[in-house]
Amino acid sequence: MDAKQVRIGIYARISEDRDGQQTATARQLEDCRAFAAKRGWEVADEFEDIDTSAYKANVKRPEFARMLGALRAGEINGVVVWKLDRLSRQQRDLVRVTEACEVHKAFIASVMEPIDTSQSYGQFIAELLVAQARMESANTSARQTRKAQEQREEGLPPSNGRRCFGYARGYTAVVPEEAALLREARDRLFAGESMRGVCFDFQARGVVSTAGNAWRTQILKRLLLSATLSGQREHEGRLFAGSWEPIFTPEDTERLRRMFAANPGVGRTRVATRSLLIGLVRCGKCGQRMFTSNAEGQRRRYACTTRPGNTNCGGVTTLADPLDELVAEMVFAAVDDAALAEALRARGDADDGLLASVQRDEEALEALANDFYVSQVISREEFFSARSSLTKRLDANREKLARRDRRGVLGKFVGDGQSLRTAWTEASLDWRRAIVGALLERVEIAPATEKGRKPFDANRVKPVWRY
Repeated sequence: MDAKQVRIGIYARISEDRDGQQTATARQLEDCRAFAAKRGWEVADEFEDIDTSAYKANVKRPEFARMLGALRAGEINGVVVWKLDRLSRQQRDLVRVTEACEVHKAFIASVMEPIDTSQSYGQFIAELLVAQARMESANTSARQTRKAQEQREEGLPPSNGRRCFGYARGYTAVVPEEAALLREARDRLFAGESMRGVCFDFQARGVVSTAGNAWRTQILKRLLLSATLSGQREHEGRLFAGSWEPIFTPEDTERLRRMFAANPGVGRTRVATRSLLIGLVRCGKCGQRMFTSNAEGQRRRYACTTRPGNTNCGGVTTLADPLDELVAEMVFAAVDDAALAEALRARGDADDGLLASVQRDEEALEALANDFYVSQVISREEFFSARSSLTKRLDANREKLARRDRRGVLGKFVGDGQSLRTAWTEASLDWRRAIVGALLERVEIAPATEKGRKPFDANRVKPVWRY
C-alpha cells in the first residue's frame, strides 16, 4: 500500500490512571505519532481509553468500539498501537479487530513489536502475543488475589483508594466526629428508625461522604454492614481480626447484619408517614390497631376502622395531633423518671451475652435439623420436642435482643428529659418514632363515655410501657 494512501488511527489504553493526568497514554500517543510519521502515514484519528481493562470480560471500551466502527467504515485503513496488549488481551478482541480490518484490507502495527498484520507472519506473531498477554494477566490477577487474601488473613487494613468514612487515610486513626455519626446511625437503626430517615437527617445536617456526596440509603447500608468498621477483614465469609482501631464491636456488625437479613426493608425507602404513633395506637374496645384518617376539611384522627379482612369494631376514634403531643410529653417525663432510668441500666447489664446465646441456639437448630433430616439419628418425636424448646427460648431471646437494641436510641437522654425535648424540635419524624417505640409497647384509647364528637380527652389514653 502506498504510504501516501495510508490513513491510520492510533489506539492507546491504560488500565489505571492513578495520577489522573493520563501520562501513560500521552507517552503512547507520542511514540505512535513518531512511528507513523517515520513511515509517512497520516494520523486520521486517535482513540484513547482511560482506566479501562482489556482483560476483564464485561468491561466496555467506548473508544475501542469507535475504532472498530472507523475500520469497518473505511475511515482508517490501519491501526497503530504502542504494544499489542494495549489493543487486546483477549483472543476474541483480536478477532474482532482483525475482522474489522478485513472489510477494507486494513492492518495492525505495533511500535514496540515486529507486528504488521498485512503479512501472514505478522498475524501469527500477533496471535501469539495476545495469548501470552492473556496468560500474564491471568497470572497477575491470581497473584493480586493471593496477596489480598494474605493481607486479610494478616489483619492489614484495606488499601482500596478513597478514604473510608470514620477513618483517616490508611486507617491510621479514627476520625472522632465521623465515628460518632456512624455510631449514631447504628443506634438509630437498632431502635427501629429507617435508613431513609437517617440519610435525610444527615443531609439536613450537612453530613456528606468522603466523596463529598449526600448519603444514599444503599451506600450507608453497605458501609454500616462492612466488617471494616468493627476492625475486621472478610474473605469468602470468614472474618479476620484487623490491626486498626474499631468503631463498632464485632457484635454490632453481626447484629446489624442479622437485622437487615431478617428485615430487608430496613434499608429501603419507605412510604412516608405524617403520624408519630401509627402502628402503636390500639383500640381500647377491641384491641385492634387504629389507623389515621385525614378527610378533606377535617382534623387528622386515629380511628378504629372496619376494613375488609380485619376484625376492628369501628367504635373508637380520637384526635391525632393532641394525642401525639400528649404522648411526646409522656416520653419526656419517662426519660426523667429515676426508676425507669435504673430499670434500663439494669436490663442493659443483664443482657450481656444475649447475642451469643441467640447464635448458639440458631446453630443448635441447624444441627438438630441435620440429625433428623440428613443423618437420621433421632426420631420424629425427639426432633419436634427438642425443636419446640429451642424455638421458644430463641424467640424469647430475640425479643429481649430487640428491646435492648431499641434502647440504644435513647442514649444520652436517659435521665435528661430537657435535652430530649430540645432535640425533639429539630428531629425528623422517623427519629421521633424511634424514641417513642423504644419506650412504648402501645397506646390504648378507651371508648368515649358520651356519644358524638367531643374535645380531646386525655383520660382515655393509656400508655403501655416496654419497661
